[in-house]
Amino acid sequence: MHLQQVRINGEDFVGLLGFATDRYAILSKNFRNINVLDVPVLKTRIYGTNLVGIFCVGNSNGLLLPYFISDDEIKEIRKFLNESGVDVNIGRLFDRYTAIGNMMACNDKATIVSPDISDTRVIQDVLDVEVVSGNIANHHEVGACCIATNRGFVVHPDAKDELKRISEIFGVKGDASSVNFGFPFVRSGIIANSNGYVTGLRTSGIELGRIDEALGFF
Repeated sequence: MHLQQVRINGEDFVGLLGFATDRYAILSKNFRNINVLDVPVLKTRIYGTNLVGIFCVGNSNGLLLPYFISDDEIKEIRKFLNESGVDVNIGRLFDRYTAIGNMMACNDKATIVSPDISDTRVIQDVLDVEVVSGNIANHHEVGACCIATNRGFVVHPDAKDELKRISEIFGVKGDASSVNFGFPFVRSGIIANSNGYVTGLRTSGIELGRIDEALGFF
C-alpha cells in the first residue's frame, strides 16, 4: 500500500507537519504509525512548533533549515541521521523568508526556488542539485504550489500549462491536482517520497486518483 490518509489532532493539512525524502523523513511528534514512506522517521518539533513541513526542505543529498534553527535542534537531527546510517548535508539558509518549505520544491535532480530567495548558492551546496528560480502558477511560493519526488510531482491546478517545463526541471512526469476537497496549495496536504504518500482525510477520491497518477503510482 502506497497511500495513507490521516488526521493529526483534527488537522488534515498534514504537509505542514512533516516532509519526506527517499532516505529519511522528519515529522511532528503528533504522527503515529506512518509506514508508507518506508524510510527512517524522526518525530520532533522545529523551533518549538509542529510545523516541520514549513521549516524544512530536503532531498536524498541534504537538509536545509532556516537560520534560526538552534544548534541543539541540528544536533538532534544529526544524531537521528547518523543512527539511521544516513549521511547527508545539513545547512542553514540565511534569508528573510524563513518558511522555506513554502518557498522551494525539490527532488534529487533539481530545486525550484522562489525568486524572492536571494542566496541560491547555499541551496545548491546543501541539496547538491541544479537550482532553478521561478514562479509556479504565478505564485512566488513555489514550495506551497508543488511537491516533487523522484517518480513524479503534483502542482497547483492553475499550473497545467507549466507541466512540461516542470517535468523537464525535475526529470519526471507529473500533473495538477488539489488536496483536502479543493485546496490548491498541494504541498500543505501531502507528505511524499518515491515509496508512498500521506494525505489528509478530507482529500477526496477524485483527488487521490489524480495524486496517484501524478506521483507515478499508476
